[in-house]
Amino acid sequence: MNATLTVRMDSDLKREFSEIVEALGLDAPTVVRMLAKQTVATRHIPLSLTLPDPESDTLAFLESVHADWGEW
Repeated sequence: MNATLTVRMDSDLKREFSEIVEALGLDAPTVVRMLAKQTVATRHIPLSLTLPDPESDTLAFLESVHADWGEW
């Protein structure tokens, strides 16, 4: 049997949250269910989903090239 959970939040927070989870290929209800299942399974809130930061990834790549090859 399914039950409904209603969550109230600021409209800006909801919009930003929805944008992030959609960029991860998910939707808000799915993320809430994932959080609930993981919380019950582990008895703590272990879920960490992040979008890759292209600038950070590029910087890390350039630093690794620099470490391998030195100055150009």
